Amino acid sequence: MTATRTLSKFWMLTNEFTQNPYPVLEYVRRECPVRELAFPDGGRAFVVTRYEDAKAALADPRLSRDIYVHYRLMSERTGRTMSPPPEEANHLANLEPPRHTPLRRAISFAFTPRRAEALRPRVEEIADGLLDALPTGTGADLIAGYADPLPVITIAELMGVPADRWPDFLRWSAALRTYSPTDGSGALDRNIRELSSYMSELIARKERERGDDLLSALIHADPERRLTSTEILSTGFALMTGGNDTTASLVGGVLAALLTHPAERERLMAEPGRWGKSMDELIRYVGPISNALQRVTTEPVELGGVTIPAGEVVVICVMSTNRDTSQFPDRPDELDLDRPKPAHLSFGHGIHYCSGAHLAKVITEIAARRLFERFPDARLAVDPARLEYQQNVVVRPLKALPVLLRP
Repeated sequence: MTATRTLSKFWMLTNEFTQNPYPVLEYVRRECPVRELAFPDGGRAFVVTRYEDAKAALADPRLSRDIYVHYRLMSERTGRTMSPPPEEANHLANLEPPRHTPLRRAISFAFTPRRAEALRPRVEEIADGLLDALPTGTGADLIAGYADPLPVITIAELMGVPADRWPDFLRWSAALRTYSPTDGSGALDRNIRELSSYMSELIARKERERGDDLLSALIHADPERRLTSTEILSTGFALMTGGNDTTASLVGGVLAALLTHPAERERLMAEPGRWGKSMDELIRYVGPISNALQRVTTEPVELGGVTIPAGEVVVICVMSTNRDTSQFPDRPDELDLDRPKPAHLSFGHGIHYCSGAHLAKVITEIAARRLFERFPDARLAVDPARLEYQQNVVVRPLKALPVLLRP
């Protein structure tokens, strides 16, 4: 723990933290549970690490997710006027009441657990097709070949995207996921324009020809639940970016956990009815979400004994809360499928609780179950200590998950 007592001001942005954040977070929770973090551009944030503080922060209306509040703050800090693109500015995750309320009602109506459950047979077919394409006998990467494309294809299908356009969605998703702010090639703008143009065409087509898909349900909803075309486009973008990234991170993490916990894997495979009961503990343990989307304080807020001034960025460290001993007193660093009520915060809390939580669980369960049904002897092709994570302030995805699959 000595190294954690000399944390740099960029402590959460280092590669050492990315690869093994939990010892640092244990120290921060104990010694300074709301700690400042510096950004390379000169800005700062207040990081919330304890469960109860985080839960309160996620439900506090003084910590705003309104994208215009965020852009005003960025404009003040950079000295130049900045405004959000419409693709980002009109979906649930980036809005607060009163605009958030009708959007939430519309999405909840269209994005139901029942719709997610109805997708199970199709998700299984997609998973099987991806597994068919993986090499056997030699090394296979479960991230590039399975965990990443499965949510993209599933969400594209959910939105009614025809199969011949799935390769484009895979390309756009990969480009948006791997974009670096130091990239001056214009690739991000180009991919956003292409995706926006296609989604606009798809929405117009479904206005004329209703299908049995999420976009059609939003477009042809009852008048009191109906969204504008811009709001539907923005919702599609949110699914294609945040929905894909978070679910891919979850799938990859759960596969890695079960590959390194053979007893738990065998138990799940022997008792299929246990998957649903165990999913929340798997999510808690894996920690696929590093931090909730950033908030900005609209007035001073006290958290963890620290008064955060108005106009400050707040980062809620979800992966820290999911191992907080105050909430999970019994061996929080271990995977325990019998853990009582593993009420993690990976899907958020309050009005911004993830609408796609149930679908993410369905996709992850099917991904793991089908893999180990097809390849019960699947094993890691490298030492678990050599698995590396990508640097990302929101999700915690593995760079690769090399495995050996026996035919």
